[in-house]
Amino acid sequence: MAIDRRQFLRLCAGTGAMSLVGVRAAAETPSSKAPIIDVHLHAYPADMALPDARYSVTGKPHGLKDGAAHMRACLAEMKRLNVVKGIVSGGLGDRLAAAEQWRDAAPDRIIAAAGVRGSDDVPLPELGLLRKAFSEGRLRVLGEVSAQYAGLSLGDPKYEPYLSLAEELDIPVALHTGMGPAGISYDPCCHGFRASLGNPGLVEEALNRHPKMRLNVMHGGWPYLQDMIAVLHTYPQVNLDLGWIDWGLPRPAFHQYLHSLMRAGLGKRIMFGTDQIFWPQAIGRAIEGVDSAPFLTHPEKRDIFYGNAVRFFRLDQGSGHKTT
Repeated sequence: MAIDRRQFLRLCAGTGAMSLVGVRAAAETPSSKAPIIDVHLHAYPADMALPDARYSVTGKPHGLKDGAAHMRACLAEMKRLNVVKGIVSGGLGDRLAAAEQWRDAAPDRIIAAAGVRGSDDVPLPELGLLRKAFSEGRLRVLGEVSAQYAGLSLGDPKYEPYLSLAEELDIPVALHTGMGPAGISYDPCCHGFRASLGNPGLVEEALNRHPKMRLNVMHGGWPYLQDMIAVLHTYPQVNLDLGWIDWGLPRPAFHQYLHSLMRAGLGKRIMFGTDQIFWPQAIGRAIEGVDSAPFLTHPEKRDIFYGNAVRFFRLDQGSGHKTT
């Protein structure tokens, strides 16, 4: 998720970051060491102190002092689990610096993305700076676009110049959908947040105005299953990622949702992502969530873990790995 991070970190410390009580810990290594792409990661400024929030799966604190320690722990976990590429969201200023710090620390592994919100307290970035960053290749994804936290949908006119830029430069867009932390709309950061604004069906007007725009629907559009299926069948330029739902939901609920998407014939449109927030161990838990799905064949898992992201983000040239 991409909201004001200082506010969000404080919220997560008390709410468990959207997590549901009773989720049991599971094995945190995949059954194979085939390459994985995580399309939904977050970075923090190196000097930002992280709260002692507990990881909902185990009830244990993350034990990380600041953003720099968080980066090192996440990169180590990615290496351990053979996550060969990660798309890391940040904004401009210190947020962009955080994403770029990840990229500089692991240039063959990390792709930097620009977070966008557009509320009074988190204004939209200057369009010229964004164009320059995309043109220079410093940024390669527009997102996480957290319009929902500003009380808006992607179709709001204020996002039009940014979507036009993404379409012009062929930059993929990643949009927050679904839920947020418990109590988020009561927090000063996010009074405009509404659960209903997380419905992926609200992307249609933006997609029709920008038919060449590639869109990643984050969090899989959960819990709006039917709307997500309808959007994917109607708009071939749309994919989704499984961020948060593959580790934050109870396993039966996640597997049921994923199974429904697969039964709808959408296995080539689903991408692996974690939305690890500030828990590196969520990466392994998310991998296990997909790997343990009994209804997925090996080729289907490879599509979700790797192949679909290669195609959607066009990583086949110079990625260093072939789709398996």
